[in-house]
Formats: sequence, structure tokens, C-alpha cells
Amino acid sequence: MSSSRRVFAAAAGALLLVGCGGGGGDGGGGYREPTGPATQTVKVEAGNFYFKPDTLSAPSAVVKLELDSAEGTHTLVFDGGKVPGFQLEVNSGGTASKKIRLQPGKYTFYCDILGHRAQGMEGTLTIR
Repeated sequence: MSSSRRVFAAAAGALLLVGCGGGGGDGGGGYREPTGPATQTVKVEAGNFYFKPDTLSAPSAVVKLELDSAEGTHTLVFDGGKVPGFQLEVNSGGTASKKIRLQPGKYTFYCDILGHRAQGMEGTLTIR
């Protein structure tokens, strides 16, 4: 390999590494959990391709939202940018949780893995 090809290959490899660089482990959205203890834990089971239950309710307070995967890899995010950066992600058999504080109203949540929402992975959280 000529020296100019080696330089080009090295530069291309460096660009590839820079382009693939991570943004940290927080999902990249900058979500910050509220302080203080949770007043309630709301549990949701995720499977292929469902949330159970898919209709949830909670008070307008600090709540711990817990996602358990019965099978497969799944996420839980909120529609319409209502909770920017919030994401729970689980692999088969795993559990993830975060505290959240929402104002009264209805919030649509779904799995943002390609095709999962279209197959029924969507639900509603009502904050009273």
C-alpha cells in the first residue's frame, strides 16, 4: 500500500471513530430526575409487542416509573416531546426505572424501537 493510501485510510478511520463517538450514558437528551423520594411506583411490563398495563394513572407528584421486560428489548418514551430526554430501556428479563414529575393531564408513551409502536406498543399515563 502506498504512503498516500495509508494516510487516506488512517484519516478515513479517524473520521469514522469521531462520527461514531458516544454522547454519554444518559440517552443524550439531558433528562434530569426530580429530587426527593417517589410517592408511588408505577410498574409497566413490556413484551413482544405490548405494554401491560397500557393504561396507567398516577398523582401529580414525584413518581418512580419502572419498566420490566418479559421478553425482548424495549424502550418507554413519551410522545410529542412532552418529557424531553426521558427514556427507559430494558433487555429481556431486565428492569429500568427513573423518577418523574408530570403536571395533570394525559401522556402517551410508546416503545421507540423501529416497528414496535406500529405493532401496538403504546399506552396512556393519566396524571391526576
